[in-house]
Amino acid sequence: MSFFYARFFIIWACWLLFADKSRWKEIVPVCVLASSLGLIADQIVDSYIPYWEYYGSEPEIVINLIDEFEVNPIATYLFIQWLPQKQTFFRMFSYWFAWTALAITIEHIHVITGHMAHYHGWTLWHSYISDWILFCIFHQYHKILQLDKLSK
Repeated sequence: MSFFYARFFIIWACWLLFADKSRWKEIVPVCVLASSLGLIADQIVDSYIPYWEYYGSEPEIVINLIDEFEVNPIATYLFIQWLPQKQTFFRMFSYWFAWTALAITIEHIHVITGHMAHYHGWTLWHSYISDWILFCIFHQYHKILQLDKLSK
């Protein structure tokens, strides 16, 4: 089994085992945002300046679709689902640190196994900073959606 298909099955198995499926109406809109941002970023990178590229035995479109409909929505779903109830600065910082560490570790595995490469000065540090920004966006979007629900 290829790297990306194996990753696909592992990540969806994590969702099946750990996701609180009763919260899907609350969390899926944030997952759609995550996948949309991923698709937009990949289109910009593929079309203009290639900062990163995935490599595998699968066609490029399959790798991109697996990435956008597996890692982005599943990680986002679980990230939102497990947000700390009491959101103090320390708890949120620790929570985001754990999630960004996980994300950058997964990307590092891709790089060292030859399934991903960085170009034009892009590094794991750029990805790490981007992960912090993305998790912040997902958290804020979720808060906005929750406030919108409360106001109705």
